Amino acid sequence: MTIHLPENLESSILAAVHGGRYATLDDAMAEAVSLLVQRLTQEQAAAGQLTVGQSPPAAGYKPIWEVADDLRKSVPLEEWAKLPTDGAAQHDHYIYGTPKRPTS
Repeated sequence: MTIHLPENLESSILAAVHGGRYATLDDAMAEAVSLLVQRLTQEQAAAGQLTVGQSPPAAGYKPIWEVADDLRKSVPLEEWAKLPTDGAAQHDHYIYGTPKRPTS
């Protein structure tokens, strides 16, 4: 497949590849197309073109739990170890700075 892009777009994509953001030009273009498909799907959904229960196209779509899992995996284990072990029970303390509640 041959794609002809305006010079400003082509130079921006090539700069991203040469700068190390993408391993190859194909990787950069695959992400661009994936984002376009996502946008088109969102526009269709907003316009009411997707019916109830109809799934959006699979290209570029990830369920929220996969997105959360990818984010979790990007955090080093030593950072997870720094989190308090009583975070759920004492969330007001950690979020708002209130005194810790007594534990039973």
